Parts: sequence; structure tokens; C-alpha cells
Amino acid sequence: MGVGLIGGSVGLAARESGWTVAGVDRPGQLEAALRAGAIDQPATLEEVRGSDVVVLAAPISTVKETLPDLAGSHALITDVASTKTAIVAAAERAGLRFVGGHPMAGSQLSGVANARADLFRGARYFLTPTDATDPEDYREVQSFVRELGAVPTAVEPEKHDLLMAALSHLPHMMAAALLEVASNISPEALSFAGPAFRDLTRVGASNPELWSDILSENAQAVGEVLGEFVRTMEDLGGEVEDRERITARFVEARRAYDSLGGILVEKSGTNVDLAIPVRNRPGVFAEVTTLMGSNSINILDLYVRHSNTERAALVLTLDSDAVKLARELLSTAGFASEVVG
Repeated sequence: MGVGLIGGSVGLAARESGWTVAGVDRPGQLEAALRAGAIDQPATLEEVRGSDVVVLAAPISTVKETLPDLAGSHALITDVASTKTAIVAAAERAGLRFVGGHPMAGSQLSGVANARADLFRGARYFLTPTDATDPEDYREVQSFVRELGAVPTAVEPEKHDLLMAALSHLPHMMAAALLEVASNISPEALSFAGPAFRDLTRVGASNPELWSDILSENAQAVGEVLGEFVRTMEDLGGEVEDRERITARFVEARRAYDSLGGILVEKSGTNVDLAIPVRNRPGVFAEVTTLMGSNSINILDLYVRHSNTERAALVLTLDSDAVKLARELLSTAGFASEVVG
């Protein structure tokens, strides 16, 4: 159910693995999903009750509302929502064969037109079994996730929500707050922002309706993490004149940063961000991405860091094994590049 970016990518990957995929969504969305090849046929919620696997790829609140409608179904049900505690509890109340899921993959783009069969390839995919989960159901969902190309990782629902509050939800709130603070200092403040501020606040451009839904549904975990963050910021505020202590803080932060994870690429297990300074002109980004694609270098993610109106840096996330070749190709084509971090 739901054939947007994530649901459509599930459909594309599942079809490549030999599954027949039926989609449930609004008529316009289903037509787009058929054109994109993400589904074999449209269906209703009632019609998918007899399926082998049902993947709920709708907003969190919609998933919760839909679960009771699936009561009595023999289908094995999973979801892709970014909070898990309330959804898992609702599924258990409805007596469903259910294993919660959350792929750590996505895109700044949305909609089934941007869905990709390889979106989950090598990405961590959280599964949230509980004591009430049937072991065979878990193994089936685990196998399905591997067919999508992802790496399944089991975690308790409550721990998952705390992890997401710290690693995803809090950064989005920080971005919104920083943008508000800077805007309040001066109307033109944001026009002076450099790459560091842009990088830190990039997620502030995320879908407002989606994020109001996510934060509301994960309010308890977000509250815990936000409380800890506020206490840490208060500590830092009291130390700003203590050079030795602030230095130690940044040393600790660097150690923590060095241990950061990312998309798990099975080929080598690591990714590298490669920054390519370019002059703003029509077609320059296409030149870089075409150069990568024509040489079979997969771009896992990309974004743009603007420094002024004339120059920018295109930052590509690549598998580490591809970085040497990418830099050689870029150099030959007249582009400089540097590894970020």
C-alpha cells in the first residue's frame, strides 16, 4: 500500500526478484506506478488481504489507521515507517502477522517517478520483532528484505525510535531551529550563509507534512533525546570561555564523527563523499553525473553546496572502491575533486 518513492522502489526491486506486485493508492498514483513499472496491477485494500506479503508504505498515521482494516488477513504484513513502537503495538492489537520494518534509504526527491530498483541495495534495513513475533514470519520478512538488496538488522521497537530520534528526527528539528534563529537575526542573514551552514540545515527543506507526522508519532522518544541535547548545549554554553574544555569537546566530537556509519555497501562496506568544485553554468552537473554513469560508477547520493552565485560544489557519495577511478576521470575531464571529511 502506497506507491511513492519508497513503495515504488519496493515494487521495482520486488518485481526484479520475481514477485508479482499489486499496488493500493489513489488512482493517479496507481497510473504513475504502472507507467514506472513499479506494479503489475492496481488493487484495493480488500484485494491484497490474500497476498503473501503486504508492505505498508504510507505516512505513519495512515499505517496505524490501516492496520485494523487488515485484521483477519492471513498475509504477512510489514511496513517502512520511520517510527515503530506505536505501529508494532497497533499491529499486535489487531492480531496480524506483522514484522515492523524501516529501510535506511531514501532520496531528497519524492514520488514514484523517482523510485529506483536499487534504492535499498546495500542499505541497512531495520526490522523490529518482539516477543509476540512468530520466528518464521520474521525469517520470511528478513528474506524479503534481502531480495530487495538491503541488509536486515533486528532491533527492539523502542530502541529503534530512540535511535531515529537522535540520528534523524533531532537533526531535522535542529535545521528548522537554526534557519529560524538566523532569519530572526537579520532578514538578509541567510544570503550570507556559507557551506557549513548550508550542509547543516539542508534537511530543513524536507516535506513539512511528512515531518510533522513523524515527529508527532515519535514524540516521546524525541522528547527524551531533545532533553539530553538541551542539557548538552547548556553545558557547552557554560564552557565557551574555557578554551581547553572546548578543545576537548571538539576532539571528542571528531572521534565520534570518525565512527559514523552510512549506507552499507556490501562490495566494500564504506562510502566516500567527493566534492567537485564547479562554476555555475547550464549543464555542468549533467556533465559530471553522465561521466560517472557512462563509466559504470554508481552515485549513491548527491547534493549541491553553493558558495556564491558563480561557484558551487557538487558532492557525490560513492562506494570507496570507485573513488580512485572517479577522480581520474574527473581530472581528465578538467574537474578538480577532493574527498570530504
